[in-house]
Amino acid sequence: MSVVAESFGGSVASPGKFPALGKLLARIKEAYNPIDVILYGSQARGEATAQSDWDLKVIVPDDAPESVFSPMFGWRIQEGSGVYADVSCTRLSDFRADLVVANSAASHMLDDGIVLNLN
Repeated sequence: MSVVAESFGGSVASPGKFPALGKLLARIKEAYNPIDVILYGSQARGEATAQSDWDLKVIVPDDAPESVFSPMFGWRIQEGSGVYADVSCTRLSDFRADLVVANSAASHMLDDGIVLNLN
């Protein structure tokens, strides 16, 4: 289990639980070489409507290339994947530091996020 998954106290799921994400997760795995991917927001909470997107935070190694942090990089990865998703990424060290900051995005992901096991 990764460091990120350990922080989520067992809230880990197989990507097979979310079949609509199959193509997108394969693209993410190839493009980012992620440590982990976190599904959060309404889809993770089970409150999604027909208009809801998929919120995915990609956790990458600290030495990941700068290009993967561009919002357009994430948009291009999701384009044509069959789902509309907000794909963003952060370095592992930044994510871990944000976990202890009250009201940070990372701390909120602990409440409703699900780590998707891509291994």
